[in-house]
Amino acid sequence: MSVGAVSLANAAPALQSANGQGTLDDNQRHFSFSAKLAADGSVSGHLTLTNKNFSGDSGHGPYKLQGDISCMTVTGNVATFGGTVRRTNDSNLVDAFYFRVADFGEPGGGKDQISRVAFFDDDPSTTGDPALCLNPDTASYTPLETIESGNIQVRPAG
Repeated sequence: MSVGAVSLANAAPALQSANGQGTLDDNQRHFSFSAKLAADGSVSGHLTLTNKNFSGDSGHGPYKLQGDISCMTVTGNVATFGGTVRRTNDSNLVDAFYFRVADFGEPGGGKDQISRVAFFDDDPSTTGDPALCLNPDTASYTPLETIESGNIQVRPAG
């Protein structure tokens, strides 16, 4: 094992987790995500988005975003996330991001919900704090929309 690597046997167990994938806007937007909150309070996860209706400032569509999730809170069947952009084809959208999901059971298509991704601001010279996902006001700028296809699973503690 290399220095800095973590053995899976020593990894902290997940207290809460959420994952899912699906589509919005007549299959023009696709998302996938996975995140877990460990017993030690750390959050790890990822988000991938593709939007065929938007090309970003590169002019070469579709818009793509890959991000690392580092903040997560779960209340009932709703999870709220914060993270940082790892890779994108829009230089104006390189900042902290926030989104929410809701799990309404199986199957998820037509029932489960996800919000659009909100960014801290549109100024690439500033960087927001992903931990703002814990702020209750996050819900006001991340309204939920019903997914067309896919499934979202939110597993609260317990």
